Amino acid sequence: MASRRDFLSQPAPENYIAGIGRGATGFTTRSDLGPAREGPSEDQIKEAVAKRAAQLGIGADGKKGDDKDDDKGGDDDRFKDPDNEVGLFAGGLYDKDDEEADRIWQEVDEKMGKRRQKQREARELAEKEEYERNNPKISQQFADLKRALGTVTDEEWASLPEVGDLTGKNKRARAALRQRQYAVPDSVLAAARDASELGTTVSDEGVAPGSDGADCTMTTFTKIGAARDKVLKSRLEQASSLGGTDTAAGSATSIDPKGYITSLDKSMMNGAQAQVADINRVRELLTSVTKTNPNSPGGWIAGARLEELAGKTVAARNVIARGCEKCPKNVDVWLENIRLNDVRNAKIIAAEAIKKNDKSVLLWVEAMRLENEPRAKKRVIRLALDHIPDSEALWKEAVNLEEDQTDARLLLAKATEIIPLSVDLWLALARLETPENAQKVLNKARKAVPTSFEIWIAAARLQEQLGASVNVMKRAVNVLVKEAAMPKREEWIAEAEKCEEEGALWMLKGQIYEDLDKLGQAREAYSTGVKAVPASVPLWLLYARLEERAGLVVKARSVLDRARLAVPKSPALWRCPRAACCGASRSGTSRRRTQRKPRSLEAIKKVDNDPILFVAVARLFWGERKLEKAQNWFEKALVLDSNNGDTWAWYYKFLLQHGTEVSEPPFGLDAGRTPPVHEANNCTQEKRGEVITKCVLVEPRHGEYWQAIAKRPANARKGTEEILNLVANSLER
Repeated sequence: MASRRDFLSQPAPENYIAGIGRGATGFTTRSDLGPAREGPSEDQIKEAVAKRAAQLGIGADGKKGDDKDDDKGGDDDRFKDPDNEVGLFAGGLYDKDDEEADRIWQEVDEKMGKRRQKQREARELAEKEEYERNNPKISQQFADLKRALGTVTDEEWASLPEVGDLTGKNKRARAALRQRQYAVPDSVLAAARDASELGTTVSDEGVAPGSDGADCTMTTFTKIGAARDKVLKSRLEQASSLGGTDTAAGSATSIDPKGYITSLDKSMMNGAQAQVADINRVRELLTSVTKTNPNSPGGWIAGARLEELAGKTVAARNVIARGCEKCPKNVDVWLENIRLNDVRNAKIIAAEAIKKNDKSVLLWVEAMRLENEPRAKKRVIRLALDHIPDSEALWKEAVNLEEDQTDARLLLAKATEIIPLSVDLWLALARLETPENAQKVLNKARKAVPTSFEIWIAAARLQEQLGASVNVMKRAVNVLVKEAAMPKREEWIAEAEKCEEEGALWMLKGQIYEDLDKLGQAREAYSTGVKAVPASVPLWLLYARLEERAGLVVKARSVLDRARLAVPKSPALWRCPRAACCGASRSGTSRRRTQRKPRSLEAIKKVDNDPILFVAVARLFWGERKLEKAQNWFEKALVLDSNNGDTWAWYYKFLLQHGTEVSEPPFGLDAGRTPPVHEANNCTQEKRGEVITKCVLVEPRHGEYWQAIAKRPANARKGTEEILNLVANSLER
């Protein structure tokens, strides 16, 4: 019956094997076969022999019978298919000729079978693999799950619950038990009604009426306070560990009193985002991941970083150390282990990691960075090049470590021999060579990498610097089209922008000649530079200022006119509301005094929140001896753009000249009373010191005057304070 559910009382189906779903195999015993059967009796044997003799036409005495029965139709074999040769010579004699014939035919069959034996075996093997891949065994499908059972301990096996009644035998009784209904007592209804009421009276015992001790929850403020103290302690430890790294390393040079609390709050927020409960839950998950799949590096790295986030550095190191033992061939695990340890232990770990992964470029570079002395760094890089000679990154690191230009040139020459397809190495070698040798290097590079357009562009720039009239780019386009390596339009534009920025080389050359007081050669460098890079605005400005310092004002104006023709859309060269109308440029300062103030008001209306404009207005008030207004405008400009070094220099120059007149009175002194000279000087020094301190913290990078002085070769190693003094001294009102 199909609807019958009690299948346990039914007989097992045919070929049923218990547990075959989990990989068990059946077996057969003697009891399954039953008792042994008796052999045939003597009568049965005689009957079988007689039947065989009758089939062969032999009598019981071994002689052939009469042929009379042949005509009677007793031989049924004559009606069989003549093509069926089975048993045709069963009654014949087997002599030596038959044996030799069988042997010959067997050899023929073996030879025919060996003709395509390899192809047949390969085809059969491929078919077998394809079949096994499409139809995997049950044991193969659950191999990964069975592998995880090896990590189960005896205690976990013992704690497994017993298998309950999973059949439908008692299902009907359980369903009836669940559907049984009971009457709800009145006490439950009354308790539910009282729970939703809001009591506004308090009894003498301090408990709301209508509520007993079983239904009320007493709040323990002691436990709440202890929990808050625990969380606060954890956050403070994390904040101190995160915020004290800079001070311990020596990189924190000063503290901003006003922003200290805000920065501390931010560091606490960043370091203590994860609560204690969340960390414990994630730790359990990651522990399960590493136990289930110990060969996965991601679980070990995540576990180590979790412990580091929780402030347990030692636990993090232990976790990542176990990860290195389980995943010795993974580079990321070793790098994380190196990062978490101090320098001394990190060197030992890096050496062990390189033994396991001697072909990893990242490990060699990290081991090099752990060394402090240049000689040790070079030794590590050279060992790395012995193991990985075809690594472009290692050759670049080796070249960067060389202080002597000749040694760097030799290294690059060797590197280009080993890695001839590296465009960066060829270009670096060309930069270190003389112009004549650079041409030879670029020709070799062009032959080694004919599809590189960077080499052609470098050759064109070299010819341009040498002043040659060879049109390299036309030939480059023809060759690149022939090699099917023509770059896209965006790549051409990007390279053109890079070439525009190369005006800095001409600027550097001219500044060197200026420092050596060789104005003629500096003028020639700037003149050649503006011809080679006509779109470089700073180069035009330096050229004009050189002529102005030489006293050739007319020629300086002529240079600016040529610059405007070359770069017509440059706001630094034209008089516009953003720069030139208020004395922010040289043309603005040449206006009459009566026109400056109206132009300032007009510019403020047209342009809002422009720091250059604010500096120009401050200089106007400075010239009119309205010092407090000038100071306010300087401070507004610094608030808008603190990265402009010119603003800091103008403000510092202003304080050097008029700091005493605008300094605020000391604390405790009335504003109406004039402070003594020594107190005013103290205020001025404090104000200047404050400006210097803030400027050093900001480290400005922009500004017309600031960049011109900061990028001079003589000022390459000077700090921000020294650059500030130099720029302030060079400014002219």
